[in-house]
Amino acid sequence: MKPELTHANRHVGDRLRLLRGKMGLAQKDIARLLGVSHQQIGNYEDGSDRLTAGAIFILSQRLGVDLHFFFEGLAVFPSADGFAEGPAADYEAEPAPPPESHRLDEAFARIRSRKQRLLAIRLVEAVAADGKSEAEGKSADASQANP
Repeated sequence: MKPELTHANRHVGDRLRLLRGKMGLAQKDIARLLGVSHQQIGNYEDGSDRLTAGAIFILSQRLGVDLHFFFEGLAVFPSADGFAEGPAADYEAEPAPPPESHRLDEAFARIRSRKQRLLAIRLVEAVAADGKSEAEGKSADASQANP
């Protein structure tokens, strides 16, 4: 295996371990999210096995972090064959969903009735709209307090 790949696998594994520690999760919790054994998570974390793009995507969505998190700080190796790209263009990352969103996804998937799913959507949209209007009201109150 190329040294760049080994280095990248270790780095992504280290970032997974860091994130898991910050969130107070055990290897078995991460394993459950990915449908693998906790031993496999240990292999990912020490870089002996590589996380697939799909696994990294699932982790970013379920744990509420940007995909970039897993690669942040990864050293860039110059290309041996001369095809190295220049610096990546700046991009606006969408905010990661809250960590609780996977619970909502899982619960929604268990609703069998189409009618009940539509009602659930309306409920969540109403709650979200109410939260938005509350936030707007608070910022308006604050701006009136500081003319």
